[in-house]
Amino acid sequence: MMARIFILALLGQLCFLPYLDAITSSPKVQVYSRHPVDSNKENFVNCFVSGFHPPQITIELSKDGEKIPKVEESDLSFSNDWTFNRLVSAPFDPNSRSEYTCKVTHSTLQEPKVVKWDPENN
Repeated sequence: MMARIFILALLGQLCFLPYLDAITSSPKVQVYSRHPVDSNKENFVNCFVSGFHPPQITIELSKDGEKIPKVEESDLSFSNDWTFNRLVSAPFDPNSRSEYTCKVTHSTLQEPKVVKWDPENN
């Protein structure tokens, strides 16, 4: 009987270990366009934020330093390791000379993380 209790306790801890690693996890930020820059399709600038925990996060897309007011935001989703993901996007003209950035604020960051869209590395 004691062996069964020990095994169940050990299994419970092993199942919980991935969650312990994810208690605090800093977000990874990728900024890219939905379609290639040279396509004639209506395009969107995307900010994909992944691998963060806890789930409370602020994601802002900006054009030339001004927050884009109406953005599309996906539902918060999570991965097998209990970290979270979210996609924020807005229509944009990739051929303009405007600068697009994504600003992420999260409790694991000492200051907001700002990532610029780079059409050369899209």
